Amino acid sequence: MQENNMRLIDEAVSYEPVKNTFRLGWEFIILNKKFTMSVMVVLLVLSLLGLIPIVGFIASVFSSGFALAVQIYAGRLVYETDNIENFVDEVHHADGQKVIERYFAPALGAYMGWMIMGLLFVGIVTLALSSSGINFQGGMSATTNAELLSLFSTIGIPLFLVTLIFAYVQPLVQSNIVMANDFKEGFFAVFTIFSADVWRRAMQGSYFKYISVYGVITLLAMFFFTFIFSIFAAIPIVNMLVLIVFVYIFSIMMTVSAVMAKRIVE
Repeated sequence: MQENNMRLIDEAVSYEPVKNTFRLGWEFIILNKKFTMSVMVVLLVLSLLGLIPIVGFIASVFSSGFALAVQIYAGRLVYETDNIENFVDEVHHADGQKVIERYFAPALGAYMGWMIMGLLFVGIVTLALSSSGINFQGGMSATTNAELLSLFSTIGIPLFLVTLIFAYVQPLVQSNIVMANDFKEGFFAVFTIFSADVWRRAMQGSYFKYISVYGVITLLAMFFFTFIFSIFAAIPIVNMLVLIVFVYIFSIMMTVSAVMAKRIVE
């Protein structure tokens, strides 16, 4: 893939960027099967520990931080590697302990940032619902169709549009998280979703084209996964394992697409 003095990512975005996103993401997953399996085992164990009330929260935090640390590692590897040979060599020598030591701090910062962002979002939605004038004390069954229609048109549609818009710029926010070096940078990288520079970059036609094609393919993959996931719904452990496999694959593809998007608009 590498030509002349171009970096790996430069060559990747110059020719079939969407295809190369999935190619590089998949190669990261399969080139070092030991690393991939160890990550999935850790995530599975932490998910099971998350079911225990006393240690559940700590396990959940560590699981999210660890998963984000792996994403940061994968994203930086794609973005910074000189050529495909170095990329392959680095993946072959990937070490989970080193990933934690190097990237867990910015990952934890990003996790805390997303937690606060989520709380703000829930607070805004709760405030909007409380000011809608609809009484939910009797449950959804006590809410009339007219009230539900009014709620959907006044809150539901705008909320959906805002979520869609934020999802459109999220890859650039993710790329800022990938490039974070410590807890503080990881934390504040989340809030670059409100940055004028991020939105200006997202308005470029090359970014729109890339994200649109990648987004459609990702949505189709998610529909396919939902079907597979439903097949194993009756078997909890298998269901959780299938979920972890999909989430891991999706997270790697997402972080690769984030640095690809970053390079496209630079």
